[in-house]
Amino acid sequence: MMTNELASEIATKTEAKDPLAFFNTVYELYEKAEAASGSIDRFYCLGGFKIRLRFAGSALISYMTPALGHLATEAVSDPALTVCLWDSASTNTVMPPPPWQINHHHPKRGEIIGFTNERIHTSFQWGAFALSILDSDRNLGIYWVETTEQLPYWEAGSPLRTIFNVWMSKRGLQLVHAGAVGMPSGGVLLVGKGGSGKSTTALTCLNSELFYASDDYSLIASDPTPTVFSIYSTGKKNADDVQRLPFLAKAISNSDRLDSEKALYFINDHFPEKILPSFPLQAILIPRITGGSNTTLKATSSAAGLAALVPSTILQLPGAGKEACELMTKTVSQLPCYYLELGTDLKQIPEVILSLLSKQ
Repeated sequence: MMTNELASEIATKTEAKDPLAFFNTVYELYEKAEAASGSIDRFYCLGGFKIRLRFAGSALISYMTPALGHLATEAVSDPALTVCLWDSASTNTVMPPPPWQINHHHPKRGEIIGFTNERIHTSFQWGAFALSILDSDRNLGIYWVETTEQLPYWEAGSPLRTIFNVWMSKRGLQLVHAGAVGMPSGGVLLVGKGGSGKSTTALTCLNSELFYASDDYSLIASDPTPTVFSIYSTGKKNADDVQRLPFLAKAISNSDRLDSEKALYFINDHFPEKILPSFPLQAILIPRITGGSNTTLKATSSAAGLAALVPSTILQLPGAGKEACELMTKTVSQLPCYYLELGTDLKQIPEVILSLLSKQ
């Protein structure tokens, strides 16, 4: 773990750096890539905001757009946010070595110390070898990778989450590590660390009357009332557990790589009618695997709900800090919280959730 002394030393060494100048340098490279390969636009509505993804060439489109397909919308001339995406390999546009050392990275989340301030957010994700930069004043983001061959499956499952998280957080929305299922009239937020049963719960509900928003990342708002917005129409499941959800077999996108990857489902491609873009929240559920056969609910405190939601969100999402904690706290404090004690009889899971929603 990085100590305060080390963080201070790094910040001192890099304080002369100009984050805006670095952003502009990378943007100039994007423009060169676009001039060489042409631009292709895709438009989406996320949390009520029209977003444009502008690709230099086509190489990244098939990796970065399927998870957002359920939110595709018509082209607009004045999008709230534009994200420019490019890779060096297909555009023949080389990214120079970064002007920072490896120990300038936040040890968990990827922020670059000395290249992030109130206006510019810069992060580098080692797992995807991807650079994400946002200029909040210009509502302009940049996403770069060396080559699409380096992109891991989870990047296709939840693309651009760093840029979306930082930008949305300035507009009263928070990207959280949580799933969500429900009805147009209301639903539940599924919170907890990896392996707690969120994905099993959310994906099982696709085979029921309930609708789906997400299994891993959701957008939430606390005002005027707690609301969840779908952002990625994907789901992930441990490869050794997919047989428990046979109705989803056709939706597995990486069935040839399950020896080294989780199963990645693109729900919109196979169950578009089951996705809701948003719904009001009526409760917080904390799944827990019990080993028993029956699924039950057990009332718990807001503190338990926060403990299941906040740490994993803060750890996973660059840019999540004090404001994120405040929004999550406000949201959870307005809702009843329950442990969802998961049984092995999966059909009971949506039945229990539907019963709860009918009483709210």
